[in-house]
Amino acid sequence: MLIERENEALPEGETLKKTSKIYLWAAVLCVLNFLSSFEGLAQAEPFAKDKYSQIMWNYLETLSEFGPRYVGTKGYSQTLDLLRHVGAESADDVLEHPFVITRHNGEQMRMVNIEFVFNGTATGRPILVGAHYDTRPFADQESDPKLRDRPIPGVNDGGSGTAVLLGLARYLKDHPVDQPVRLMFFDGEDFGKSGSSEMFIGSSYHASQLEKLPLKQRPQAVLVVDMVGDKDLEIYKETYSMRSGPELLDRVYAMARRKNISQFNEKSKYSIQDDHLPFIKLGIPSVVLIDFDYPYWHKVSDTLDKCSPESLGVVFSVVAGVLAEW
Repeated sequence: MLIERENEALPEGETLKKTSKIYLWAAVLCVLNFLSSFEGLAQAEPFAKDKYSQIMWNYLETLSEFGPRYVGTKGYSQTLDLLRHVGAESADDVLEHPFVITRHNGEQMRMVNIEFVFNGTATGRPILVGAHYDTRPFADQESDPKLRDRPIPGVNDGGSGTAVLLGLARYLKDHPVDQPVRLMFFDGEDFGKSGSSEMFIGSSYHASQLEKLPLKQRPQAVLVVDMVGDKDLEIYKETYSMRSGPELLDRVYAMARRKNISQFNEKSKYSIQDDHLPFIKLGIPSVVLIDFDYPYWHKVSDTLDKCSPESLGVVFSVVAGVLAEW
């Protein structure tokens, strides 16, 4: 604020000094106001992260209560209802992509991918963020043979990625981004035996449909989120991802560094077959964020107590940051 003094004449030199002081104080006030605003923004992000961490944790608790969530189970139907409900509340559009598979024994089975559409304000090809919502029908990694035929709860493997995408849906509704975004919930990632053709079923189907489209209608990048909820979270750079989408990985890990998120490890460690592979085969830059150092993988002990809202929150914070700055 500038205050003018009336009816008082000052010598020319004093006038210049007075004016200089006024402008100096005005500049100081502007800087203080800017720093205050910056501090407010800095404080707002952790609050928002905590808010969405709780939202995602609530979703993960719900998914845990559903139990096993592979096709034909009650939990599977409940999960589809949850996805449809959140999509209707948050997305610009919700698309269902049903398909039928023929199993090795000739049995036919109907599955479905769910797509949340966020149009954004910019033109161009969308970013696809995906996760599988199904759980494994059998615990093939159990050391006890008696447990290997039991379905896994899949709270981290299947649940955590789904919870992160549901949190992102709420975020994108509250904070629309410029870039078009597609949140894809894949069916059948964990359905069949390892090494069989009954794995990555939903993502393979979606990639086959994208292949029929012209290049300008395909996603420009694919980011898959899987097994990111465990308490001892550490996400290394996956090697297929490093070859397919190095620029996307750079965006992700640069965002983690800027946010001082230590759970993202810059080293590479594993080559993992996951839902990103069908899109890599299409030539789309595709990466997976996954913590494969999870001792409860494909076991009946993959339960809620092994996970934490903090882990969901840091992954959400990085992915949301990347989408906001694309």
